[in-house]
Amino acid sequence: MKHPNFPLLPLLFAVALLSAPLHAQKRRSTASKPKAPAPTALQQAREAMSAYDFDHAAEILTKAIAEQQRKRKPTLDLDSLEALLEFAQRVGTKLHATERIVVIDSVVCEKEKALKAIRLTRESGRLDTYASTYHTRDTLGAIIYENELANKRYLALPDSALRLAVSDKIGDHWSAPTLLSGLGEDDTAQNFPFLLSDGVTLYYAATGPESIGGYDIFVTRADGEDGSFLAPENVGFPFNSPANDYLLAIDELAQLGWFVTDRRQPKGKVCVYTFIPNDTREVYGDETSDERLRALARLTSIRDTWNDAPVKEARQRLAGIRAGKNFGKPAPTPASPNSARPPHARRCSATSSSGKPRRPMPPCSSACATTTPPQAPHSAFSSQHPYSASRPPTTPSSSSSSSWPRKSETPKSLINKTDQL
Repeated sequence: MKHPNFPLLPLLFAVALLSAPLHAQKRRSTASKPKAPAPTALQQAREAMSAYDFDHAAEILTKAIAEQQRKRKPTLDLDSLEALLEFAQRVGTKLHATERIVVIDSVVCEKEKALKAIRLTRESGRLDTYASTYHTRDTLGAIIYENELANKRYLALPDSALRLAVSDKIGDHWSAPTLLSGLGEDDTAQNFPFLLSDGVTLYYAATGPESIGGYDIFVTRADGEDGSFLAPENVGFPFNSPANDYLLAIDELAQLGWFVTDRRQPKGKVCVYTFIPNDTREVYGDETSDERLRALARLTSIRDTWNDAPVKEARQRLAGIRAGKNFGKPAPTPASPNSARPPHARRCSATSSSGKPRRPMPPCSSACATTTPPQAPHSAFSSQHPYSASRPPTTPSSSSSSSWPRKSETPKSLINKTDQL
């Protein structure tokens, strides 16, 4: 007896024979696709540092260095690995000294308009570009600070290498700028000066071996009457970052501060943060988890910095300044040892009985015209943590027409160049 479906069997068999090569070809093509290579130790370390997890990056690099040393012919550059490890360890230590600050506002604007977002009261002096003050062309973006009395200027000289200088007004004329003595001799550029109302505490930005990435903000103090300055300190997180951090200014009368950075910004843009300066320096304690500490150091959300701080009052002062109101608390008397100056300013005053610094001071951490609502801003280092006994100290280890300088090659390049190793 014939099967009723017998005529279909040859057809099904033929289809099976024809489809078999197709399946085999599909299997061969799938098997021939190369698998994505596993991330190298350098790539893993770079990713960890991008997330501010510097301790984990140091562990990865330490292991990678040990493996390379065991090989007869290392496949990676040991010098680069060791330099990146030193960087991760140095910055990781600074992360634990992140200063507790309250950021009340952030404004994103063009670099050229950043100074307009910093509305200082008259008692705090003024900031301007070198080109505008001296009515000349400047392609390096040099900045000047002029004090309240309009008789002293701190400025960056727009020569082949930006360096800070001072100029005094004598009668109706300004003296020739004199280079400041005592600042970082290994800096590749110095710019963005700002002097506190005490007349001796100087903030500025520099690129050099002590920078984390691009420009970092530093603080120093005048040492006596000879015009020299104490060893500068990196002000640390959250004011500094692996990006460019250009300027920190504090208006002691209005009790407001500003700092300018291009972290997490597109080319040509900066973010201007407004914060409440601390009367005494505070850092986050052991109750703060590592994950939260990294977020606070990166300033992923300004609202997370508020807590019980008088944000409303500070925002009212900021609105008043933007409206042209010149008000605030009385400025502290510079001669008073208990003056309410920023804590990093007071720490910078350690000198010997002769008025000279005992030694280079340990680093510490410190600080477009429309108000923006609280928002997550667009994206400090101390080599030891002097205020927390729970964290042991460690040994510190081309031109553009823009009015602000280009990003400089700094230790951040160690992170970016790991893909080339």
